Amino acid sequence: MPDTNSQNRRIDRYAGPYERWVFTEDLGRPFSFPLIAADASHRFTAVMEGCDVPATTPALAIRIPPLWRVWGDPLCVTPFVFEELNTQNGTAALPQDAQVASGLHQVTSLATPGAGQVKPRYRVNFPVVDASWVPVYHENIMPSSWQKSATPPKAIVAVIDDGLPFAHQAFLDSTGKTRISHCWLQAGIAEQEAAVPFGREYTNAQIDTLRQHYGHDEALLYRKAEAIDANVAELGNQLLRKATHGSHVLGVAAGNDSLFIDQNQPDDVQIIAVQLPSTIAWDSSGFGKEMYMLSAIHYVFERARQIAAQFNVPELPLVINFSYGWSAGRHDGQSEMEIAIQELLTRRKAIQPSTALVMPAGNNFGSTMHAQISDARFNRNRYTLGWQLPPDDKTSTYLELWFPEGFDANDYKINIEPPEGIDLDTRAQISVKAASDFDPQGVGDPRQFKEIKWRGANIGQLSADQHRGNRWRVLIALIPTAYTRHQSRRAPCGQWAVTIKRKPTAAPLPDGHDILVWLQRDDDPSDLKSQGQQSYLVDLQSEPGHDAPDDEDMTGVLRGFGAMNGVANSEATVRVAGYDQHYKTASDYSGAGRLRLDDGVLTSLGTQVDIAAVSDQSKLRPGSPSIGVLSGARARLVGTSGAAPSAVRHMVHNAHAGRDLFHGMQGQLPIDGHMSRVKHSARIGDKTVPPNIKS
Repeated sequence: MPDTNSQNRRIDRYAGPYERWVFTEDLGRPFSFPLIAADASHRFTAVMEGCDVPATTPALAIRIPPLWRVWGDPLCVTPFVFEELNTQNGTAALPQDAQVASGLHQVTSLATPGAGQVKPRYRVNFPVVDASWVPVYHENIMPSSWQKSATPPKAIVAVIDDGLPFAHQAFLDSTGKTRISHCWLQAGIAEQEAAVPFGREYTNAQIDTLRQHYGHDEALLYRKAEAIDANVAELGNQLLRKATHGSHVLGVAAGNDSLFIDQNQPDDVQIIAVQLPSTIAWDSSGFGKEMYMLSAIHYVFERARQIAAQFNVPELPLVINFSYGWSAGRHDGQSEMEIAIQELLTRRKAIQPSTALVMPAGNNFGSTMHAQISDARFNRNRYTLGWQLPPDDKTSTYLELWFPEGFDANDYKINIEPPEGIDLDTRAQISVKAASDFDPQGVGDPRQFKEIKWRGANIGQLSADQHRGNRWRVLIALIPTAYTRHQSRRAPCGQWAVTIKRKPTAAPLPDGHDILVWLQRDDDPSDLKSQGQQSYLVDLQSEPGHDAPDDEDMTGVLRGFGAMNGVANSEATVRVAGYDQHYKTASDYSGAGRLRLDDGVLTSLGTQVDIAAVSDQSKLRPGSPSIGVLSGARARLVGTSGAAPSAVRHMVHNAHAGRDLFHGMQGQLPIDGHMSRVKHSARIGDKTVPPNIKS
């Protein structure tokens, strides 16, 4: 029988609420992406926050991916893979949450060997599939098959995405050789020995050889390269599709094609590419991704350093396109990923100022997935927000509430009630404070958990945790509203009520601060067939039919402003919004910076959009064109993911010419109608990329 004591689950001691939910059998694990649900691997990926590097011990195998470290300085966040070695004693037979907890319990410090257990913070991510595990990993080396180019590179453009057509003719130079210097398929079929710990790395020489033999049939080329495999879900048959998210982004950022207005990228602009596992988009929570994402950025930095070293220069100009993200999170630049991104960019810019990481602003402006609850909203010390869960949703659903940083929320409680006519087994309520038996000397953040039960089964989890010790978060996780995965439990669909309550003596929210609410995106990722359905928030105080984000007069709680990409809030990250090329207005969905209305004065708060680039050619021609997977194919993509690489292409041309990365960008688009300048800036930033794709 599963352990249902909410305070004694083993995973509670070591990681956050998403890990507890995803890895626990009687909570969310059966509805997670297949590799975890099937218990198919025991090599777990993770990031460790704590300025240290974990070390292999007799009980635990540790692998560190290629890391870019300046002068050996410690990193504030380190990606790694861990696997317990005592599986013969039954570790592999333990429940998955116990495996994770047991493995993390063995982590020790490399910097202080013998000093005992490290007690940093962890994010545990989804496992590495066996087919992608490299038997012999050569750490910190340049792949021997890499070929030094005849022309010294002047700049490097990098793309981190999915479904990357690395053999496409759009990435050839004037002599017919590939400009892709390195390409890491993180879920690729592993070779016996490699300079990456998992997946498959292709170098320029290997790609040229593949094109020489199979360039007449690129689909056959990808089969021969083992870059497709229907039996490995994390790799899949993405490169047999007409187009992928990655083909569009890589084409716009780095391709040479008749689509583009400006001149082709020259031979001395090299490309580094990282293909994330296909299932990285499967889970809607943001869980499972950080290790792969952070490893990808490190890999790009490190391979760029190695290329520069071959030409006796310290670092080359580098612009990275990372058209990815999630919707919930802190949105203040202090998540684990954002801290790591800021550290890497700051250190590299100190050596090579022409360094940039470009990310999309997100596509949730009009999605009713974000709310701002000010102190004035409380009536008799309570406020209730509606949460609409659609029927036939086959993935878990997540809602986060964030209190202001440093605010003591001990006198606040969160209560959720199901749709009318549904009675839960017990009251679903949690206080915003640590559990009474929480050990402050233990591992991880102050926290507590409670299960949500209906008809004798767990259908959800309530948690409160003081994230990174400085900001309280409440997470509500619910299982699918449809029966799926051979499970006999589901969550009720319909309108739930989320109530924030506080004692009459509770401290009010600080001036200028709100309780911020975000939903995680839960629609179906392209062709991954998760069959997710998006939930949305409802302003119960608004008039019927008027519960869309009230961003005209800023009087409602639902907001498009503030619905920014949840992992793009590092100060050094370049955030790109999308605009309509014909109408010269922000695309309806394009994410925007947060605003607040106080005493009739509208001000911007936190990170804002930096640049606007074309994401739609017109309302009649939504999206923008790019290459498909196979040479000669064309496809369109709607979203700010298509705007970001347009900015990258412009920036790379500047880097190659030795100019400032933002040279030649126009000022703001004209103000849209009656929109105020503050709102206008929050939507489109202060720079505009000239269109570089033919209309």
